[in-house]
Amino acid sequence: MHTVTLTINDNAVVAERNLTILEVAERAGITIPALCHVKGSRSDNPCELCVVEIAGFEKHGLKSTLDTAGLFCACSTVAQDGMAVLTNSPAVIAHRRERLAIISQTHFGDCKAPCNLTCPGQINVQGYIAHVAKGEYEEALRLIMERNPVPFSVGRVCPRFCETRCRRILVDEPVSINHLKRFVADWCMSHDVDLKISREKPSGKRIAVIGGGPAGLTAAFFLTRMGHDVTIFEAAPKLGGALRYGFPEYKVPKDVLDYEVNSILKMGISIRLSQKWGRNFTLQDLKDRGFDATFIGIGAGVSQPLDIPCAENTHVYTATRFLRAINEGRVLDVGRRAVVIGGNNIAMEAARSLVRLGLEEVTIIYPRAKVEMPANQRNIREAENEGVQFLLMASPLDICGQANKKSRIKLGLIRMKLGEPDKRGRREPLPIPGSNHDLYVDFVVSSLGQMAVDGKFKGGELESLLDVSPRGTLAANPRTSQTSVEGVFAGGDAVTGPKSVIQAVVAARRAAENIHAYVTGQAKAAAESRFNFTRGKSFDDVDFKNFDGINIKLRGKMPERPADRSTQDFDEVKLGFTERMARREAERCLSCGCTAFERCELRQLDIEYDVNINKTGMGKIPLYTKEQSHPAILVDRNKCIFCQRCERSCEYDALELRAASVDKYGHPLGLEIIFKDNCVSCGKCVDNCPTGALNKKSRIVPIQAEAVRRVRTTCPYCGAGCQIILMVKGQTIMEVTADPDQAPNYGALCVKGRFAHDFIQHRDRLKHPMVRKNGVLAETSWEEAIEVAAKGFFDLKAMYGPDSIAGFSCARATNEENFLLQKFMRTSIGTNNIEHCARL
Repeated sequence: MHTVTLTINDNAVVAERNLTILEVAERAGITIPALCHVKGSRSDNPCELCVVEIAGFEKHGLKSTLDTAGLFCACSTVAQDGMAVLTNSPAVIAHRRERLAIISQTHFGDCKAPCNLTCPGQINVQGYIAHVAKGEYEEALRLIMERNPVPFSVGRVCPRFCETRCRRILVDEPVSINHLKRFVADWCMSHDVDLKISREKPSGKRIAVIGGGPAGLTAAFFLTRMGHDVTIFEAAPKLGGALRYGFPEYKVPKDVLDYEVNSILKMGISIRLSQKWGRNFTLQDLKDRGFDATFIGIGAGVSQPLDIPCAENTHVYTATRFLRAINEGRVLDVGRRAVVIGGNNIAMEAARSLVRLGLEEVTIIYPRAKVEMPANQRNIREAENEGVQFLLMASPLDICGQANKKSRIKLGLIRMKLGEPDKRGRREPLPIPGSNHDLYVDFVVSSLGQMAVDGKFKGGELESLLDVSPRGTLAANPRTSQTSVEGVFAGGDAVTGPKSVIQAVVAARRAAENIHAYVTGQAKAAAESRFNFTRGKSFDDVDFKNFDGINIKLRGKMPERPADRSTQDFDEVKLGFTERMARREAERCLSCGCTAFERCELRQLDIEYDVNINKTGMGKIPLYTKEQSHPAILVDRNKCIFCQRCERSCEYDALELRAASVDKYGHPLGLEIIFKDNCVSCGKCVDNCPTGALNKKSRIVPIQAEAVRRVRTTCPYCGAGCQIILMVKGQTIMEVTADPDQAPNYGALCVKGRFAHDFIQHRDRLKHPMVRKNGVLAETSWEEAIEVAAKGFFDLKAMYGPDSIAGFSCARATNEENFLLQKFMRTSIGTNNIEHCARL
């Protein structure tokens, strides 16, 4: 064999003659990027990403055709003896970055859907909605819980950040994303679905979690999944934190919360209830007990006091104290009229709870306008609908006056006006002289903000070393979650002050990752790149051509109890979607994100070479409509970069890629992708597409940073023994691919092997023996099922003869099993109607 010796990145490589530099590098395990490369062929529109620098190229008789002397395309340059090749020199990197910027200008689409990008938890919103649309509720919940272990609660109280960026708004109304999250959680609860959440092998590390609210439960969940031994220390007699003692039961029913908590605990988490930090134990105690790290997720349950004269009154409660009493079932003497001072979300819940206690009048007092209230506007509207009144542009002065005979408290007020804007542009409310007036009430609830700890908190030596902000929150590094004490981490409201539940979940999940890295000594996984192709960052940037052919289909309305009934008790107000409503709503999703996200080679290279598409440009408007005429393949020419890999990888010459013209940068104009009649739907073109311009219709869930297992197995459809790779996420087969270097099929698959796997997750798939009783299939024993089948065979044979029955054999069956079937059909039934299942 004739060989050549060359150096690649100063490493000597011996290779066969007449191989290209790209082929030599591949065989030597050296990666050279290429978007257009297909073995055995060359693109008419080369990407030029496989460029390499060849020192002294003139002596090898080479003449550079690229702008930079010494650079050559590795896919077309034959390796020669004595060559010195560099694959990552500054000139090479600069050229690749320039070419990627040019190529990216033709690519139009979204990497991630706007809803996913807006969600603080980065939950795969598009993915779980796609599962709901197909009736795969268990898979939807499993996908949600990869990043949010408390979907039962979040599905009821989330501010719905995602819905504010839903592009369906530009057509009619946003998709009811949060209602769908609640639906799948409730459906799985009503069907007692066990998600069988996996755990890593035991690490031998012990983690203490202080606080059993949303942050504590989340940290415990993810740390347990990582293989650690976790113990939760909770001051209250039950877990749940703000979900149990902050949200009234009309928002988060206790039976739902109990189910959610138990689903987390059954992973093997230990709990210690009625254990208050600082009183029953200290950080040093936990250290002495052998805990390797501690997470503090105590929330912000300490209310800011009402700082006005005479506020120390038995009929004056803070909002947290009041709601805790309500949630514990304590009876309070609140009289007939009450006020709530404050405009945050907890103030709204306090006011709505007071209405349910039968008061004649409940008023919220706030020193600004309603639109400036920090509470979610949805919560404000719900309070208004239930009869809560609002006294705006007013502030309390004191509670010192003498009450009249019909009330207990004389509340002094003063009217307010907005002053000049401060540095942030926010106008501070100022009192209007001479506008004092009094309000006579029986009960006052103040909701002026919350803290994690106050001056009354006591602890040990380590507690004294914790940095506490002036706002009464714990100081923790936002990147590492570390507090000022070694081995002690914190997250959620305890650090940020009152935020949403989903934000506490995100902080706790990040802390769990940091704790895992701390106790194991492993480096924390790099954060996912924020690189994102987009069809428009804001609604104003989105071209309406994106919605051609999409009909108006209004948002489903959440069923709820009318206010005149719901205010009579603390039962849940919103009743939840029915299954039919949920699937209809899920079908409204526009599926903005790319379902080929994780295998988009263009995106991966743009990230690797630090291409700033916001400066260099990307596609601005859709030039083509998506095509769905192929039975198995979705075509989106807007994403095509004209690399021609699809056409050149087709063994049957069944695909034609045309462009009316190509400009000097290689941008195609008048693009056509044509499937010919001899297409066998093998899907090889899809596997070779580097941008998602060709994608499998069955691929409905974009895989975004979630763990995916590659399972090698044998295709079960016929006796050929084709080797396949199952891309498995959770319990779901996302897609089927094949290894181009694996015998006997070498990457080739038939339409069944490549696409026919939906039945595995199909909700109508039979998983147990069933018989039809009174027209309805009912689960039964194998004995009864076989008996019914046998009787059916004998009845058919008696009525219509043996040839009315046929047998189908399975290619996956053994020779002995196939022999048994044909023997059964010929001797017991008496027919030669035997067929094989391997039909395309």
